[in-house]
Amino acid sequence: MSVGAIVFVFVLLAGLIVMAATRSQWADELSRLGKHQRKMLEKNQESVEIDIFLKQRTGYLSRLLSQAGLESRYDEIRTQWIVASIAGGGVLALVAVLCGLPEAAIPAFIVGVPIGMGCFVQYLGFLAKQRQDRMTAQLPQVLETMVSALRAGSPVMEVFKVLSEVAPEPIRAEFKRGLVSLQLGKPFRDCMSEMATRIRTPDFNLLTKAIFISQDVGGNLADVVACIAEAIRERFKLRDFMNSLTAQGKATAMFIGCLPYGITLMTYLASPGYIIPFLNHPIARIVLIALVIWEAFGFWILMKMTTFEV
Repeated sequence: MSVGAIVFVFVLLAGLIVMAATRSQWADELSRLGKHQRKMLEKNQESVEIDIFLKQRTGYLSRLLSQAGLESRYDEIRTQWIVASIAGGGVLALVAVLCGLPEAAIPAFIVGVPIGMGCFVQYLGFLAKQRQDRMTAQLPQVLETMVSALRAGSPVMEVFKVLSEVAPEPIRAEFKRGLVSLQLGKPFRDCMSEMATRIRTPDFNLLTKAIFISQDVGGNLADVVACIAEAIRERFKLRDFMNSLTAQGKATAMFIGCLPYGITLMTYLASPGYIIPFLNHPIARIVLIALVIWEAFGFWILMKMTTFEV
């Protein structure tokens, strides 16, 4: 054993010495190649960032990511979308196995893949809606700053520069991106159209059309923007008033939607023997899952009935 260990250590040391000698011989070449690779990666990253400003993707996922402010992470989000789809199929197949239906695992996986895709898209839509709501709330303040800059005689490029510096996030990022696109030579109408695509609000769409009409036929753009800002503020007041009127209906819908789940949970805690036989039957588990989905759908309908877009 001792002789074998000595031979092993000797061979290991000899291999390490040979590797070190070989590496020292090619160290300069490897260092040069490493520096070249880093430079190429930085150059490619810069070209990707410039391409985002010059050319906007038009796919469904790209538009959704642009509204959520995640367009620069397109490849990463697409990979996560694929993983979420496979995970959705795996979870549904696992549920089928746990329910005592292993023969339904493959159909459950096939059904779960589009469900996982849809859930991930809904999550991105939720992020996009949150960002759109924040930008909508910031729009009146931004328009007031724009009015002040226009009345001071500033050109459009200077207005974008001011807004990219003083506007709050996340709308500041959109004006900063528009400013960079203008500086790279993109036409102003194309920049405004792309901003209207990323800021999916009727108010900003109205502002875009007002600017286009002012460029075509002339007129006092500052007064038009001031009227739009005032209309937005009045719409916000009406929205808050409608929310106060429908608050009781939303509370009732939430109570009715959660009531079946609460009653089932209380029954299980008070008398487990009354619920456990139902849960142990394979068909009863499928019925229970269907009831949960149907109840969730009814809760969604109730919330939609008490929600008004203003």
